[in-house]
Amino acid sequence: MNRKTISILGGGSWGTVLAHLASLNGNKVTLWMRDEEIAKEINQTHINQRYLPSLNLESNLVATPHIEEVSDSDTIIFCIPSDAFREVSSLAANFIQESSYLITATKGVEKDGFSLMSNILEEYYPKNPIGVLSGPNLAEEIANHHLSGTVIASKDKELRRETIEDLSTDYFRVYENDDPYGVEIGGPLNNIKKIACGIADGLNSGENTIGMIMTRGLGEMGRLATDLGANPQTFLGLAGVGDLITTCASPLSRNHQFGKFIGEGLSVDEANLKIGQTIEGLKTLRVVKNISDKNQVEMPIVDSLYKIIYKGDSLDGSIQNVLGQDMIKDVEFVK
Repeated sequence: MNRKTISILGGGSWGTVLAHLASLNGNKVTLWMRDEEIAKEINQTHINQRYLPSLNLESNLVATPHIEEVSDSDTIIFCIPSDAFREVSSLAANFIQESSYLITATKGVEKDGFSLMSNILEEYYPKNPIGVLSGPNLAEEIANHHLSGTVIASKDKELRRETIEDLSTDYFRVYENDDPYGVEIGGPLNNIKKIACGIADGLNSGENTIGMIMTRGLGEMGRLATDLGANPQTFLGLAGVGDLITTCASPLSRNHQFGKFIGEGLSVDEANLKIGQTIEGLKTLRVVKNISDKNQVEMPIVDSLYKIIYKGDSLDGSIQNVLGQDMIKDVEFVK
């Protein structure tokens, strides 16, 4: 196995665990973050105490607040919240070489329009090979060596091969896919359904309801994906169904936690404050609502959540208000 230079942009729990996986394979790993004090603490203690205190990091993983230090990287993985993704992409463009593989591991869309994170990378790095990493990936479970899997999607075969080599361990399996758009769009759409399932959990609605939201939500995702030109069959893989099953009922998912707090009666602001980290599904909800209305794609769960979260509609303790006026067909996007 070739030892490479790999950089991770973003020092949260997901970025930290990806950096750790890359370091386990003997690569030289740089973990970039804005906070100089956290970077210093990581280099001294080999622990990211703020975001992933349970994980002991390898000595070949070095944290830095200086983004210019990623300049000699073979592969750079972006784990930046969607609302800061463009800013960091622009900042890093001064230092990244055209030969570097660039991978987005962020499940989100840009709030102005429907730009995915890979679209932003293509804008700033038109000559670089670009990939998408997504799947049922709860950082805490991966840190605890629970068997997990993810998908690397790209039109570039070598990027897929190198990423599998860089990140695979005996407990973390990396699969490949040549439909990056389908893999990437699944993540942010799933985040919306995680909020809905969290609300159902907060209302003590039962497992039948969770199963209904997940499957009806998958139908909504398929309709929008088809309208936007993605292959809905991609949603049957790890980045679609896998991610949906793993995180829709998991207390480790921030989107699920947020929804549960709403179901228990907290306001949006109170739920946000209690979690204290980025809720990607909130931002995605607004964007998806706009594009589904514009393209006339029926998404009842999205419509209902939007009214509850952004219009102040009351739940009235009823999950019916989350599911909205659903369609009659069971499976809509398979012809």
